Amino acid sequence: MIYELRKEEFSKVMPLLRGDFINLEIKAVVEGYNPGWVFVDDIENPQTSMVWSRGIEGFYFVGDENNPKFNDYINNFIDKEIYPRAKELGLNSFEFSGTSKEWDNTLRSIFENRNIEISKQFVYKHKNLQDTIFDHIPLEEGYNLRKVDEDLLNNNKYDLEYVKEAIYEWWDSIEDFIKYGVGYCILHNNTAVCSCVTSFMIEDSMESHIKTKEEHRKKALQLKL
Repeated sequence: MIYELRKEEFSKVMPLLRGDFINLEIKAVVEGYNPGWVFVDDIENPQTSMVWSRGIEGFYFVGDENNPKFNDYINNFIDKEIYPRAKELGLNSFEFSGTSKEWDNTLRSIFENRNIEISKQFVYKHKNLQDTIFDHIPLEEGYNLRKVDEDLLNNNKYDLEYVKEAIYEWWDSIEDFIKYGVGYCILHNNTAVCSCVTSFMIEDSMESHIKTKEEHRKKALQLKL
């Protein structure tokens, strides 16, 4: 059988967060910062878990990849429980990832009768972040950089819909973002046109996403964020 944990129970799967590819998105949900769901084979002593990240709109599989108590039931669980939820969210498909090479092989076997597409993710690392600081690049006239905080978000002088949309992509509420996240935006004529907000975070790390309105791109705005 497969069970869903309540948010206050998410910590039960912390011992399962081991493997080659345990990324920030998984930990952010399990540690309770970012919205998501957690499903397990056993509520009291989980050995295998499937973690849904709302921001990514996908699942991560962690723990024992050869657990029949989980693997034998997951296809039916997806059809009966996950598929209806995905439809409610407006999703016709979703991604899923293993957290080790062993999990990748297991998932291919479990879902061999489903229409799935396999892709790879490339991660680039910079050796010296100091080389990527662009403080010397000025903003064009009419643009200004602002920190996204409670004062700014409550100021009706500015049109911040673009920033708020970015926040809701990753957070349940503006209040949660203000409590845990960090953000900056660039305004043009008092309207937000570029934003950089925390998308995922845990106690000692965070991940941010930048986006710019199409008509304001190719002006190096993102380099100031």
